[in-house]
Amino acid sequence: MSAGILFGILAALFQSISYLCTRLFVERHRNDIGTLLALSHIIMGIISVPLVFFLLPQNMPELPGYLPSLLGCTGFYLLGQIFLFSALIKSEASRVSPLLGIKVIILALISFIFLHQHLSLAQWVAVVLCSCSVFLLSTSGKKLHRSSLILIVLACFSYCISDINIKILVDHFKHLGIFHGAVFSAALCYILCGFAGVIFLFAKPHNTTRDTWLYSLPFAFSWLIAMIFLFSCFALIGVVFGNILQSTRGVISIVLGYVIAHLGFEGLEAKITRSVLVSRILAAFLMTVSIALFYYSK
Repeated sequence: MSAGILFGILAALFQSISYLCTRLFVERHRNDIGTLLALSHIIMGIISVPLVFFLLPQNMPELPGYLPSLLGCTGFYLLGQIFLFSALIKSEASRVSPLLGIKVIILALISFIFLHQHLSLAQWVAVVLCSCSVFLLSTSGKKLHRSSLILIVLACFSYCISDINIKILVDHFKHLGIFHGAVFSAALCYILCGFAGVIFLFAKPHNTTRDTWLYSLPFAFSWLIAMIFLFSCFALIGVVFGNILQSTRGVISIVLGYVIAHLGFEGLEAKITRSVLVSRILAAFLMTVSIALFYYSK
């Protein structure tokens, strides 16, 4: 259990770093998220090939057994990335990242509506608390674009479907050992993502240069590391508890954004006052508490 918690927190940390790397790229390359998505996933796909070759098991499961979860995990993840990157163009990472905590509430609603799971009064209170935290985050500092909020919700929904498929996919390889199976599953996904990146570049040619490849590297490395930890986290403690831990990236992103802005990198993060910082941290913690209350109140 302690390893799963550690993996979840490390995944949140590297995801927060990757969001800043996204801002670094789009500020340099005029919001060209298509190029960043394509190049970074090609890089991650190239890295994943030797991982799969090295970790390939002798008793590989039959392809029809795990292909649906592999495609579901990869496809909905890419869709979520498109929505998320579009939101990051419009808003700072420290505004977007905490709102990704909505993911857990969406997972709960999916369970309630489609799986007919009963919600206790305390859990509905948690939904209200989460809504309050979203309101605090959207009103602290510069006004959050309505379109950004819509994009974040769409990203969260896509990520939820992907997360469910991650757990199913990792379970197909659990006989290899938790970490081995999780890394192998993540590598399979990102090889597919790499092919998607190549197809995108051929379908819509971009003027890629050495500079665009170099500025794609920070996001590619930080995101792939985050995903290896995330797959491992889900394998050990499940999607629900894993997403509770992922809500900590809100606080991490807020603190990172505050530090970076006050170091003079205001192109990545707008400088904010201490009162706005306190408001955002309060909102992020409120969201974390609401998520924990939701899942631990039966």
